[in-house]
Amino acid sequence: MSQIAPAAAPDELLTAALREAMSQADRREAVGEAKFAVLEAAVQLLDADRPELADQPELRTELLREALGAVRAAAVAAGVAVTRARQVTAVPA
Repeated sequence: MSQIAPAAAPDELLTAALREAMSQADRREAVGEAKFAVLEAAVQLLDADRPELADQPELRTELLREALGAVRAAAVAAGVAVTRARQVTAVPA
């Protein structure tokens, strides 16, 4: 008799896809760092929303704080990317 593996929850599939994207992110430039930080924030938010953390408020709070930090990092990196893009376009050819 063959066994069918249980289907993964949608959040688990999404988290796995986000982690895969994070592992492939090129963080050498500011845009890549911003993308990585946004993906990291999404993973942290998904982790914080897991039902098994309902009775662990300290861990949930830590994950939410980490997500907030990642969003801040994304904003800073995106700002750096905008500044660099403006500098490139301002240079006469």
